[in-house]
Parts: sequence; structure tokens; C-alpha cells
Amino acid sequence: MNMSLRDSMHKLILNNNGINNNRWFSSKSDNEENQTSSDSQQAPSTTVEEAANTASGSSQHNTWVQFQQSIAVSGFETGQTVREKAFGKKSRGGKIDRKRKEREAELEAALRGTDNTQLKGGEFPSQRFSDEETERLLAQAYAAIPPRAGKRGTRNLKRQKNRWEIKRQYDATKKQERMDEHERRMEKRHEISQAMYNIRVEGVDIRERDQSYQMDVMKRWADMNGHAASGNDEGGVAKMET
Repeated sequence: MNMSLRDSMHKLILNNNGINNNRWFSSKSDNEENQTSSDSQQAPSTTVEEAANTASGSSQHNTWVQFQQSIAVSGFETGQTVREKAFGKKSRGGKIDRKRKEREAELEAALRGTDNTQLKGGEFPSQRFSDEETERLLAQAYAAIPPRAGKRGTRNLKRQKNRWEIKRQYDATKKQERMDEHERRMEKRHEISQAMYNIRVEGVDIRERDQSYQMDVMKRWADMNGHAASGNDEGGVAKMET
């Protein structure tokens, strides 16, 4: 009794969780339940087969069409989908796929020995001429060319003249650039030389003023410290007593 109660509770839990409990050692009642569940699982497959036999091949689309037919109003065009659509296999590739198929068809036709040339818009087959006809057309084309006037000379001398003219212009430009660079260098050098000359010329006055200032400072220091000068020299140098 306890075992049957426990099994029934276990089956109830599994059924609530969406798990089908199939055991190899189940009883006769379990086999009947499994047979019923297998029949219910085979039912949708029949519906799928019926949907595959329809025009669209989609059960979802058929259900949608049936719903639209049920709400359709006679006498008014509402744009509803009331007919099934045939969903065939879509071939992708576009222009590249079309060109590939054309090449394959031409190859197969060439292997069979048949001419499968397809003329497209604005294209014509190449026109072929015999050797005699080709020579006649070439002779006619050359005869239509007017004779060239003037002597049959070369442009070697003119080419050399132009080349040397361009070279002389280039050399003149580079020479002028070197002269301008030399002038700038000399101007900078002259400025440095002139500044040094001015320093040497003005240095004499600066040394004399500095020497006079130092002697004045020394005299004031001697007066402030009570040092008497033993004598005054003509050159402005005083001998201090220690």
C-alpha cells in the first residue's frame, strides 16, 4: 500500500513538471497510459503532413488564413490575406548566380556540340572575314590616309636644344640661391664683427669710469674710518696709512 501511494505521488510530481515517466517494469495500466500518450504525440505529425500537402506548406500560415477568412467582410476590400500563398525555396545569389548558370549551360551545350549562344540586348555576333577580304579592307584603309607633308626628319637636335636650355635655367636658379645664401652669411658675420669693434672702442671709457668710481669709493671709506692720506698723487692714487 505504501509503495503504490509513493509511486502515484511520484508520477503526479513528474506529470506536474512535464516529465513523462516510462518504466520497463511498469504494470498493465502504465502500458495503456503510454499507448494513449504515443497516440496523442502522433496526432500533430498528421497535421504537419496535411499542412505540407497544402499550397503554402506551413500550418501556421494556414491557421492565419483561416482566421482572416473568418473575419472577412463581404463587399469591402480590407487587404486581408484570404488565400494561401505558395512558399517555394528561395534561390539567392542574384547576378552572380545567374551568370554562373549561364556559363554552365554554355559549357554543357559545347560538350553536346550544339550552339547555345544567347544574344543579349545591344550585342551582335562578331563578323568574320576571309584573308583576301581582310587584305582588301586593310589596303582600302591605308589608301585613305592622307600623305604627310614636310621632310621626314627627327627631333633629336630640337630635343637636345630644349634639354640644355632647361639645364642652363636650372643651373642659373641654383647659382642665384647660392649667392643669396652667401650674402645672408656675410651680413650676419658683419653684424658680429661690428658689435665686437664697438665693444673694444667703448671699453676704454668704461674702464676709466670704473677706475674713477673705485677711487671715489676708496676715499669715502678712508674718510669714514679716520685714515689720513700721507700724500696726494697727480694720478689720483692715494696712499693710505695703516
